[in-house]
Amino acid sequence: MKKGIIFLLIFFLFITSNSGCLSLRESYIPQNLLTDGWYEDFGSEEKGSGFLGLSKWSTKVYRKGEVAYLSVTSVKSLIMESKEKLLEKVEDDMEKQAHKYGIEIISSSRAYGSREIAKGHKTLFVIYNGSKGDHDYKIIGEVWSCTKSGISVICMGFSDVSEVEGIKGWQKIVSDPEGSIDDLVGDDGLIYNVICH
Repeated sequence: MKKGIIFLLIFFLFITSNSGCLSLRESYIPQNLLTDGWYEDFGSEEKGSGFLGLSKWSTKVYRKGEVAYLSVTSVKSLIMESKEKLLEKVEDDMEKQAHKYGIEIISSSRAYGSREIAKGHKTLFVIYNGSKGDHDYKIIGEVWSCTKSGISVICMGFSDVSEVEGIKGWQKIVSDPEGSIDDLVGDDGLIYNVICH
């Protein structure tokens, strides 16, 4: 009996990892939107898997020099996590990323929201203000689930809004046709236009 269960478990893991059911479709920002100094930083991109191959992830990184940063992470697992759970994870990741770049997050500035992006997904986001020396930052984490491709998408970005180019970078990161975030209106917002299916 015990051997049968172990065999079934091994068989299930083998079939799952080799059947392509956990093939990962990577979300990305269309190249035609990478204007005004934005570029894809191929050297900073990462891929990986965990839980015996039952979950896969990929992170693409986009930058506007030293003043603005955006990562787009695609996660595929057997069970898709809720947006609320993803938002909790992105908040932890935001703190780690801010620490990595020497940015102090101002916890009291935290603001939550939701919006609809170009692909029709309802997202959840959290925004913080931050500081590094005499520079002020805006930081966003935004998440959604794409049932069409079976992935969860996690976007995390920040911009130095003490600089003119950083203000432009923040607008490019968060704008959408409705001005859902900071009343920044535009149809070429990077997160708004992420391709996930």
